Amino acid sequence: MTQPRATLQTALTLRLASLLAFPAGAALMAIFQRSPLALALLTAAMLAVSLYERRRMASAAGAQTAISGASLLTGFGFRLGLLIGIFILTVGVLALFRDTSLARQLAAIDLALIALPAGIALIANEISARIAVREFSEVRSQLSAAFTRPGGPAGGDGDGDIIEGEIIDPEGPPRA
Repeated sequence: MTQPRATLQTALTLRLASLLAFPAGAALMAIFQRSPLALALLTAAMLAVSLYERRRMASAAGAQTAISGASLLTGFGFRLGLLIGIFILTVGVLALFRDTSLARQLAAIDLALIALPAGIALIANEISARIAVREFSEVRSQLSAAFTRPGGPAGGDGDGDIIEGEIIDPEGPPRA
């Protein structure tokens, strides 16, 4: 059996990789000098992955998610600001060492640079969720086994009755 700490650490590392996939995608777009419009599409993909993950986690918890237009716009604006900041910083650093000229239209490479981080985030989240579910179900079964007495609630042989929290032996009163 693997150590729970190691597998949960793997699950958390995968979650971190899924969080860093989109900022890395923005940096790649700057390195390849792609269009800022592609950055907006990357932000939309980031928002879509976030919504998918939120719904999946809510359904696993048995809750419903309420998504409003205002929360979508706020999330899109925040993500776009984050990715634009990374994009500008990367382009600025690259401009120190070479001439930069951003693309003016979308191309197939833009779709690849959008699909790559989205795919990495979705795959990492799915693997992480499966690891976490497996580990938590093992821990839950170990805890339930630890709190269950082998012979049932009335002791080792299971023949006694429980009355007001006391175990009454069917063969007679306890000896003093």
